[in-house]
Amino acid sequence: MELKRFKEKNPKKVGIILFTISCILLISGVILYRTFAIFQVNETQNMIEGNIQDEGDIRFMVYIDDVLQKDVPSKDSGYSLDTSTSYCENGDLISWNEERWSVELKNISTTKTKCYLKFKQIYKEEILNGAIPDLGNGRLIPVKISDTEKPSDVTEYTNAENNYGGKVTKADITEAWYSYQNKQWANAIILKDDKVDNYQPGDEILESDIESYFVWIPRYKYKLQDDEAILNSYNSTNDIGNQNSITEAYEAMKQTNSIGNKATSKFFEIRFESRSFKNNNLSSEKFIIHPAFVSFNSDGFWVGKFETGYLGAKNKEEMPNEINSSKVIIKPNVASWCNILPANAFYTSYEYQRDLESHMMKNSEWGAVAYLTNSQYGRCENNICEEVRINNTVLNITGFSKKTEPTCGFTNTLVSCNEYDETSDLTQDGTSAYSYYNTNSVLSSTTKNYSGIYDLSGGAQEIVMGVMQYSNSSSIPSSGANANFNSGFKGPYSSDSGTNDKGLEWPSSKYYDLYDYDTFILKYGIRGHLGDASKEMGPFFTVKYANLNYMRYVSSYNGDNANFVSAGAPWLRRGGNASDGTDAGIFNFMAGNGFLTSVDTFRIILTP
Repeated sequence: MELKRFKEKNPKKVGIILFTISCILLISGVILYRTFAIFQVNETQNMIEGNIQDEGDIRFMVYIDDVLQKDVPSKDSGYSLDTSTSYCENGDLISWNEERWSVELKNISTTKTKCYLKFKQIYKEEILNGAIPDLGNGRLIPVKISDTEKPSDVTEYTNAENNYGGKVTKADITEAWYSYQNKQWANAIILKDDKVDNYQPGDEILESDIESYFVWIPRYKYKLQDDEAILNSYNSTNDIGNQNSITEAYEAMKQTNSIGNKATSKFFEIRFESRSFKNNNLSSEKFIIHPAFVSFNSDGFWVGKFETGYLGAKNKEEMPNEINSSKVIIKPNVASWCNILPANAFYTSYEYQRDLESHMMKNSEWGAVAYLTNSQYGRCENNICEEVRINNTVLNITGFSKKTEPTCGFTNTLVSCNEYDETSDLTQDGTSAYSYYNTNSVLSSTTKNYSGIYDLSGGAQEIVMGVMQYSNSSSIPSSGANANFNSGFKGPYSSDSGTNDKGLEWPSSKYYDLYDYDTFILKYGIRGHLGDASKEMGPFFTVKYANLNYMRYVSSYNGDNANFVSAGAPWLRRGGNASDGTDAGIFNFMAGNGFLTSVDTFRIILTP
């Protein structure tokens, strides 16, 4: 049977073809030849050129619980394809489409081969309503991370408390390897290429074999806040929210120039559900699907567990401003990749794992992580939410946590209320910071245990794909403030009439969030988007700290800094940096001109 020839998109001959696996048994129950239909061809990606000449080119061997079978399990059987153990002999990549109940083969060649499809009755937590972790094409390895043991190959690390954690074990997907009900988020890793076949479920995975860590964010609905002051701030044209609604905690902040970690951040009520989940019409209860899951039409996404690092670099001074996905490393105890333009960060992320729809984190995706953190499944108990602790290492070492809560915001100097750490020794704790393998580092985790996400408060600031349009009359994103300070993307500048003609092309609009133009850094209520952790963090206030001679703008969520995009600063940065004190946080947003700096980094998302 022949396939239609498809036009070659670039020199690399790879393709995506979806096959049904309603297979026909032809030879004694041992070899299954496929009948197939072309459901779709993704014309935005590279297409195969040539043809598959006969039905014997690809043979499917179907196993259920490791026993050879004559047919695939039915959709309602509870079984699913284990992509971590399924494979094709010639290296074709296998993934599984739950909705179509079909196998997807990528990088198809015309070489005759056998594909081994391993079906298992995988664990599915009921409260996720189908939004279960998607391990994609088998590159993602499901893991569990110990709260009581450190990796066996990390021998030099010491801490004063002798409390160790972080050991990684390959998970058995037929058992409960995550539990969002119990604040244990699903984790997966990408191994170095030559280590993929080394491990079986239950084996410890050596830290030295791991390339990157990721955490699953399931698709969910959240309940809109109904606080009158916040609702007023949605539509307000004022620069700052209703001052009459300042809470008692914020009155205290204005008087003492400080605020504690529990502040006034509010609880988000969340209900998980997959795209195919029916029932549960919550429109009358003010529930909406979080927008981060809409643009990719996904049941969830994997977020880098740590800020992105550069393989082999010991500090941010060694980080080059380049596109190089081969140097991506997402691990604890490495320096964050700073000094990189947003355009280079985006294409590094984009090229990292194309088969898993890798991309640089959008502002709305940051918001999805922040809201899940401030929910019953993250840092909240009895609707009271504790803030994620700051990573206060000014060398931006991933996975660290400040030993004590800061009590004041950005002061521009090292003072006792905002103590930051200058440690460069990754084998031990800093003077005022816990390293990742000290179990106290979980103070900086979104779950307050090792299953959560790190570096979302402090560390390096994170540039996200959230940008302002360059003028009132256009929906075109701004390249940056001007010719000297821009992102490296093509396009006009927001503060003058110039244009970056030599930059990189913008990707599809699904890869960035676009905001209305304005010349001022405020007006959050009318320009922020629902779900992106900006406008819903109101009301907003001003505060002046003791060592500064100017005002800072903060939100109602933990007193985190709040500066929105403007003509002079059209790009969004999140989380704050190591010296921001209480101004840093998972709800912190800060505008920037888009140019590279020594304190800005990025984070990678996978959407299988």
